[in-house]
Amino acid sequence: MDTGIKRQAIRMLKYGMYAKAVELLCFKQALARLAQIYPDMDMKRYKRSVKREYKEMLLRTPDIGGSSLEMNLYIAAFVFSLHKAEPDRITPEVVDEMVTAVFDSPFMVKAHENKKCTLFTDKVQDKKVQESIASQTSKYELDWKFRYEKGVDEFYNTYTECGICKLGKRENCFEFVPCLCNMDERNYRNEGGQLHRTKTLGQGDECCNFHVTRIQGR
Repeated sequence: MDTGIKRQAIRMLKYGMYAKAVELLCFKQALARLAQIYPDMDMKRYKRSVKREYKEMLLRTPDIGGSSLEMNLYIAAFVFSLHKAEPDRITPEVVDEMVTAVFDSPFMVKAHENKKCTLFTDKVQDKKVQESIASQTSKYELDWKFRYEKGVDEFYNTYTECGICKLGKRENCFEFVPCLCNMDERNYRNEGGQLHRTKTLGQGDECCNFHVTRIQGR
C-alpha cells in the first residue's frame, strides 16, 4: 500500500578513494611491525585477508551523510579488519604496536613537520560549532553526537555518542575501540594541539571529554 511517505535509502560506505587512502597510509608500516612480532606469519596472505575483511565491512556499514567525521569510520573499519583477518593472533596490544609504527613512520613525521596549526582558527572552530548543533538531530545510525565550545587557545569537545563505538559493537570488536582512542593524542599533537582527556566512551564512561590547548610555538 502506498502511504505517500518516501523512505530514504540507506547508503553504505564504499571501497573507494577514502578506503584506499587508509590502506596506502597504514599497510606498509603496520605489516612491517607485525612481521617483527610474528616472523612466521605469511604477510602476503594476511594482507589479502585484511583487504577482503575491510571491503566486506565497508559494504555493510551505513554512512553518515558525508560528515567530516566519516573518515573515522573508514579508519576504524580498517583497524577492526586487522583483527578479523587473524583473530587469534591480532590482539589489542598487537594493534597498538601496529598503529604506533604508522605514526612513527618517516612519511607521517615529515608530513607534520613544521605544520601550521589551524585548530584554533575561526573558520575551523565555527564549522565545528555548526556540526555539533547538527549532530544533536542526526538521523544516521552510526553518527556522533557532541557539544563543541569554541575558544582562543583552547576548545572543549564533549562526545556523548561515538560512531567508532557503535561500529565496534556492530562488528564485535569493541575491545579494539581504545586502540583508536589512543590515536587522538598523537593526532592533535601533530596538528599543534595538546589533548587533555579523562573520560572516554570506549572505556565505559558517559562521554569523551576532549579539552585541547594550543602548543606554544605552533
